[in-house]
Amino acid sequence: MADQALLRLHRGDFALDLCPTQGGAIAGFRCGDRALLRPAREAFLQRGDPRLAACFPLVPFSNRIADGRFRFRQRVYELARNFPPEPHAIHGHGWQNPWVVAAASASRAELTFRHAVSGTPFDYRARQAFALREDGLEITLEVTNAGDGAMPAGIGLHPYFTRTGGVTLRASLDHVWLPDQRKIPKRRVALPAAWDFARGLRLAPLDLDHCFGGWDGRAELHWPETDLTLVIEATPPLRHLVIYVPPGQDSFCIEPVSHVNDGFNLLERGVEGTGVRVLVPGETLGTTIRFRII
Repeated sequence: MADQALLRLHRGDFALDLCPTQGGAIAGFRCGDRALLRPAREAFLQRGDPRLAACFPLVPFSNRIADGRFRFRQRVYELARNFPPEPHAIHGHGWQNPWVVAAASASRAELTFRHAVSGTPFDYRARQAFALREDGLEITLEVTNAGDGAMPAGIGLHPYFTRTGGVTLRASLDHVWLPDQRKIPKRRVALPAAWDFARGLRLAPLDLDHCFGGWDGRAELHWPETDLTLVIEATPPLRHLVIYVPPGQDSFCIEPVSHVNDGFNLLERGVEGTGVRVLVPGETLGTTIRFRII
């Protein structure tokens, strides 16, 4: 990778590589010689594809908006379909646009992003603050309504992790939103026993691209091959967890997010428990996510 494109932070054995110009993404997070997130692919900076990064922010919404269209307060809005060949809008705007370095020191950095989409309620400011700590990484993520009208909003993170045969996930979840073949949620059901992660489940046999709700804000990943345990902790409103375990791939995603996929449309239809927030002008939606090794 081109070193000049990275902002590198260090504290003790921890190192964090940020790439502000490519979606405000994380390119790498390590403790000594151990990668705690899947390292960015070598083609990441050259191709500019955030899906090759280690982690990227989700603002001002998570996952898919069906067909790039949503209804909000009796009006229909169109968004760019930014994930071909899928017909949907996905992951908001921050992951595909440059962020600005607002502040940086040896172990801390702050990135900002200002965006408006003409003809939609999306006129906002976003902020990521990264701080390396003695036991890991703390990220503050915020989105603020900078417009003059109400704005539906959500936030989250999209981290990638290295997939091994033994890696397990432990998390307390209440329900899951079952998607159709287009990966759009159609109904909410109680957590099936096969997906009860409360006592830890191996991820290797699973095939998942689902949004789970009722998360208590703590998830634990364990790689027995290296005896590494990584804890993910998130403050409200991140009470949904997208678990993405694609078959045949060498990585997986455990995404702490504030709302269900296609939440804007579900909210407008009166569905409860979507997690979507409606921000008045000047209001901020924020959270803190921590990655700790134990």
